[in-house]
Amino acid sequence: LLDNCDRVFAMLVGSPKDQQAWAQVNNEVQSAFEDARREYKLDSKQANHRRGSFPAVAAGISYGGGQTRVSNLSQSPHNEAVVQKLLANHAVCRLAGFGDAAFKLYAPRLHAYYSRTMQALRRSDRSLKPNFRKSAFGGATFNLGPRVVTFVHTDHLNHPAGWCAITAIGRFDPTEGGHLLLWDLKLMIEFPPGALVLIPSAILRHSNTTIKGHERRYSFTQYSAGGLFRWVECGFKSQATFHAEGGDYGLSGAQRWLRDVGLWSTWDELQHRV
Repeated sequence: LLDNCDRVFAMLVGSPKDQQAWAQVNNEVQSAFEDARREYKLDSKQANHRRGSFPAVAAGISYGGGQTRVSNLSQSPHNEAVVQKLLANHAVCRLAGFGDAAFKLYAPRLHAYYSRTMQALRRSDRSLKPNFRKSAFGGATFNLGPRVVTFVHTDHLNHPAGWCAITAIGRFDPTEGGHLLLWDLKLMIEFPPGALVLIPSAILRHSNTTIKGHERRYSFTQYSAGGLFRWVECGFKSQATFHAEGGDYGLSGAQRWLRDVGLWSTWDELQHRV
């Protein structure tokens, strides 16, 4: 998807060429998500939230939503064991790796910015643990189903010009349901099981359509909170502390936006690369 400057602001990636192997990944992730839904002790905010009425479990390095500093999202010991089992699952790791590889291929400058930020965070605080060894994203959410149908929403805490990797999982007919809706663009897109999209979810209103009663749909997302980038740019401190100490970004909000969208690939660059 291109903006009016021929910059690639979103990618409908699809799935790897080996459809048989990827179908097996889809099946294995379904089983892992089913196990996690049974084992994880959800609180009410995780079961019913502004994105929909389905279990959603987040993990990884984050900053925002009341956190006073960058840290890994905390879980009870029981729930942490469930999350770690998901993060170690071979099929889940393949989803994460494919999402990162696609991000690096289609938006290498933006991917490098994410990687540098994660590296800087981990150098500054050795207690921070990434979800996956081969991923530039800070966070991930496991939408555990069995019927993930999202409300219209934006992920406003994510990096504004950044990309969110969304993979659909399950057993459903993508010609009949589970479509990705990009409301601001007036687009309705088939989104089959195992497929990946990369979108700026902080600024694009999105949701997905319902599925049939006997079908199952889950999703896996990777992203980075905008607060992570601000924390690094403020010298590993909060924005409030940075300004209180007389700090100055040197760039206005509009200038930072233009800088960040300049990290998107152009259509010409993408054609030559791919």
